[in-house]
Amino acid sequence: MCNPPRHQSSPSSCESPGAGPGVGTGTITAAVRALIPAHPVCTEALLIAKSSLPASILYHSLRVYFYATAFMRLFEDPLPADAHHAPSIRSSLASEHDNDPTPGCIARAPPHVLFVACILHDVGTASIYDAIPERFEVVSADVTARLLRSHGVAEKEVRDAWLAMSLHTSPGIAERLGGTVRALRLGVRADFKSYPPPPAEFIETWADVIRWQLPRLEIEKELGDAVCEQGMQNPLKAPGGSWPGDLVRAKRDDPDWEGVNRGF
Repeated sequence: MCNPPRHQSSPSSCESPGAGPGVGTGTITAAVRALIPAHPVCTEALLIAKSSLPASILYHSLRVYFYATAFMRLFEDPLPADAHHAPSIRSSLASEHDNDPTPGCIARAPPHVLFVACILHDVGTASIYDAIPERFEVVSADVTARLLRSHGVAEKEVRDAWLAMSLHTSPGIAERLGGTVRALRLGVRADFKSYPPPPAEFIETWADVIRWQLPRLEIEKELGDAVCEQGMQNPLKAPGGSWPGDLVRAKRDDPDWEGVNRGF
């Protein structure tokens, strides 16, 4: 597998993003901040996300982090004695793909790396990146790789974060890679209700924050519209067979539809 590129012409992660509808309106409460890893790269990543994304996508990205953290514990750690529902979740993933994760692919990420990968996994939808001829997943991963490297994060962990972000819309692949890639993918799926959420004992620390301080707003519509709009403007951002491509095709099939994109 390829390593993330070190140099390219896309904007730096530290540049001020272009303004868009609702961008910068999200509020990060003290309770949410208390659950974020205390690392300088997390502080910078949160600032980038908050100034780049509408509240709906910002809150989605935070929920994904909490879910991904729980899935990392669920699949990578020995199960605690009181984890009553965890074995069935593990079994459901095994039966879904009829295989164990591919051996030796992706390791467990440190909390600060997992947070940065989650909070920025959709940052490529920001309007500053509209002209980059890459899928939003890859743009997000490239932005994050540069940020992690600027904070001295080890290259292997940069690569794992890049893979997790670039593959987070790739069903049947991300789940098999394990570690960071699987955790982010399942965190996204859990938030969009296409995979069971982690058992209660794995998210009890964050349950009230997720429920009361990170509202869903119109995440499905706003994220789908942002990805689709980029793909309509630049077909290289929505190649055939990709999730962005599915969204563009659905919009072209029914251009007058104003609800959640039918390809979501």
